[in-house]
Amino acid sequence: MGGTRGHDMSAVLSEKRDHAMSPPDIPLWAVRLRTEREARLWDIPDMMRELHRLAADLPDSATLIRMIRKWEAGQHLPGPRYQLLYSRAFGTSRDRLFAQGPLPALAASATMSAGEVTRFGAWAEASDAGPATLAYYASAVTRLARDYLDQPPAPLLCAAVELARDLFALLQDGHQRLDQRRQLYATAANLCAFIAWVTGDVGRVRDAEAHARTAVVLADQADIPATRALAFSVQSKTAFWDRHQRQAAALARQGFECSPNDTMKVFLALQEADAWQELGDIPHALRALRDAERARAAITQPDELGGLFSCGMARQSNYTMTVHLRAADAGQAVAAAEQALDAYRQGEEQAYGTWAQIHIGLAHAHLIAREFEAAQAALIPVLDEPAERRLVPVVTRVLEIGDLLAQSRYRRDPYARSLREQIDNYRVAGQSTERRDT
Repeated sequence: MGGTRGHDMSAVLSEKRDHAMSPPDIPLWAVRLRTEREARLWDIPDMMRELHRLAADLPDSATLIRMIRKWEAGQHLPGPRYQLLYSRAFGTSRDRLFAQGPLPALAASATMSAGEVTRFGAWAEASDAGPATLAYYASAVTRLARDYLDQPPAPLLCAAVELARDLFALLQDGHQRLDQRRQLYATAANLCAFIAWVTGDVGRVRDAEAHARTAVVLADQADIPATRALAFSVQSKTAFWDRHQRQAAALARQGFECSPNDTMKVFLALQEADAWQELGDIPHALRALRDAERARAAITQPDELGGLFSCGMARQSNYTMTVHLRAADAGQAVAAAEQALDAYRQGEEQAYGTWAQIHIGLAHAHLIAREFEAAQAALIPVLDEPAERRLVPVVTRVLEIGDLLAQSRYRRDPYARSLREQIDNYRVAGQSTERRDT
């Protein structure tokens, strides 16, 4: 394939020649695409290979060749992403390549020609988001949700933000059929939900709130129950960690009511239970736990995303344990924690954030029972976790154990004193990490 020439060639291919070569019903930008390609002695397969060289995730060769033919025929304007790829391939500006030029003079007849109607039909049928593009974005979000179970948040958050920028640009500037646009809105809602969850986990509450609100707006546009339920879930989580527990409970209930019968419905009931126990309302929390059990028994379909947004028995037992801790029922709390850890031992997919919360709750339960050695054994694995896994909810729970150990009733026990010192070291290490990251 010949090398790309610079702006000198673009200047030579003037607007005057574009007008001279352009049939009356082919837009100037389409003529430019063909003229620039032929000036480089590229055939259409050469053009396809050049676009593939610039972006690896484009449609297959045959599909892209059909798209190039339609663009050069002026049947529809390339979307924003393809416009950028063309400008890079030709070494010219996007504005110069795709300038529309002045409108042609109006025909004397008031009757619309068959050609005009046909071209509009082709435009309405065309899209810059075919099946491959839709599948790419949807699978990318699913992959992020799964990777978050065992990978630190920072690199995944960066990848999610870049993906969101591309997806937002496609929705704002692109052209899709209604069914495709609805699917893109659903994917964008799921992506915003993911970003909201992760930014909340790293302590960026305002960012989490903004992304959670946008997830709900996009889910409303998509009008898909599973997408809407997931958006309510992240809104509930954000409200909870912003200390608006009544709002968190109400949002979780809204999500529960609209959720299909998957594990997200179970999780929303558990989120409601968590909000009520934080308020000290154990009867309402227990009622929500019963809703979670009924939802578990009624599951009829797989989760929309899975990974971070699924709820296995370990996660359910973790939330159950938290309610029992609030009720100061150490025996039931220990039993729930052991049930959660046993689910992991049986092969259930493990999320390190949930795993840490289970160990912290188990340590708390042992402290209530004044079993200090067992409490220390439960908490040490969490204290030994690397800095990149110290999510804000985990750190908050650990420090709550430290505050509990500072009470006078625990001060004389050597295990309690040793554990408090280790938590103090954990706190200092976390503060040092925050200063380095600032």
